[in-house]
Amino acid sequence: MTAGRPVGPAINEKPGTAARESIRVYRDDDGVLIRSEFSADQDLVIHVCRVANEESYLISKESSITDYKQGLLLHPSGDDYPASWFGAYHNLGGNHGSPYARVIQMPNHGMTEKDIGTRLTDEKKHVYYIMNILDADTFLIHSDWSGKTSNPRFFMHSTEKLFRDGKELKYEQSIFAQMRPGNRITDYRFLVNGTDPLPEKTEVKCDFLDHIFVHDVVNPGAIVDYVKSHPGRNTLPPLQPRWEMLFVNTPELKKKYADFGKLQALATYHNRYRYEARGACVLYRKAEFKVALGSMRSLDTMLCWDGAFAQYPHQEFYIPKVKKMKLDGYQNHAPLECDFARIYKMPDSMPVNYFLKKSDCLNPEDMPDRFIRLCGDKKREIGIALGYSLIHGHSAKSNRGKSRKYGYYFWYTKKIYPQIYTLTGVRPGRKIETVSYKQYLNPQIEPDATAFYHHREYDADIIYLDFHRSLSRKKIRLPEAMTGKKLSVIEQTSSVTLHTKERIPSDGISLDVKGGYGYIVLKAE
Repeated sequence: MTAGRPVGPAINEKPGTAARESIRVYRDDDGVLIRSEFSADQDLVIHVCRVANEESYLISKESSITDYKQGLLLHPSGDDYPASWFGAYHNLGGNHGSPYARVIQMPNHGMTEKDIGTRLTDEKKHVYYIMNILDADTFLIHSDWSGKTSNPRFFMHSTEKLFRDGKELKYEQSIFAQMRPGNRITDYRFLVNGTDPLPEKTEVKCDFLDHIFVHDVVNPGAIVDYVKSHPGRNTLPPLQPRWEMLFVNTPELKKKYADFGKLQALATYHNRYRYEARGACVLYRKAEFKVALGSMRSLDTMLCWDGAFAQYPHQEFYIPKVKKMKLDGYQNHAPLECDFARIYKMPDSMPVNYFLKKSDCLNPEDMPDRFIRLCGDKKREIGIALGYSLIHGHSAKSNRGKSRKYGYYFWYTKKIYPQIYTLTGVRPGRKIETVSYKQYLNPQIEPDATAFYHHREYDADIIYLDFHRSLSRKKIRLPEAMTGKKLSVIEQTSSVTLHTKERIPSDGISLDVKGGYGYIVLKAE
């Protein structure tokens, strides 16, 4: 069951009303650019590239949208579209392929396309198949599998001897690889205000931009089965260890990749990314599971930490609703004690490996819905918030933390992976709908707040305010378009008192914060 209003707008439904401020968008061969205001003298440009990844820049007001690379790189393209954990299959989707592949380095191996599909064995009688001939010195292999989707069994080749028809292959190295493509894209569009296709090389002013992205996560076992049943025939797209997704979303591509298009999928993901003003992107997502799965774990929003976000000397991290905790050390490092709710100043090195559990939360049925990262030279200059909806989809408060076994996964690279659900015993046909967001923020717009940002979910504005100081009759100015809207509280700490009642006045809302900490999340409609 999905709590709250059904997720949406659904992929093919008419979207909701417009955002409050306009954005400017532009499409060329490199991807799509979304420009919105960041401050009085700078704009933020998000560059959607590599299918569903992105990079972001700060540029001057005078700069052209196409000159974005001359600005400050906040975040380079990377792990923005997350993989999901499919149990024994490991991480699939996003930029991940099956990890049970290996690149075999064997100089002058003499093999050609006719050798694709050849059966190999190792000393332990494990079976592998040649998936592709990469060049004169290397080829790609992948483990055979048990054929049971709910509990598959694969093998990872390492240093074992390999045999072909009983004869040893004298290879030099077996190199870790991922077999790609594993994503089959069936719908890919950019829609101005959710309805009109975005034209090429034309700057367009609009209220919001929808990025429709639908894809299947193909069962790697099905790829193996196909190759071994079609030996010597390279009728699939070339299987390789490099990052790649495959489009099968036009009649020409469907014909070209007809065989790949028929392979069994583990899941289908329907994504509607809605890019709004102020660097906001709200993702409406539906996962449909096609086969029985023993387990799976999903995070629907992600960001690659690099660029200016990682280079500023002043780094802060904030997660509400959690206790002080000790994160397990990575590779024998000592545990790291962190107090994220009171703002954690991130060290230069953070060698951790830890899943945030319900026991780490102040209320196990109310796990943290967002995290915020702030950085700068001597003050907070830029920030970003990643979060899940409190009122719509699977993360809604009314679900009381259902299927949220973990909150976050903390990793030694300083990546923090926000988990939205963990499932076991998945049956074919099960659907999960979620609403998540990624939003850049300017901490100097309201310096008294640790974080202040807002975006739309359906036809309502959602306003987030977090504080780490005491305040009395603090005025928070909201966009003019919110004046007169009905105001309600989604959640708040007892330390925050909202004085504004019912409707938003033109001069903003008024509140108190006691005890040096508190937050409030509001809805305006």
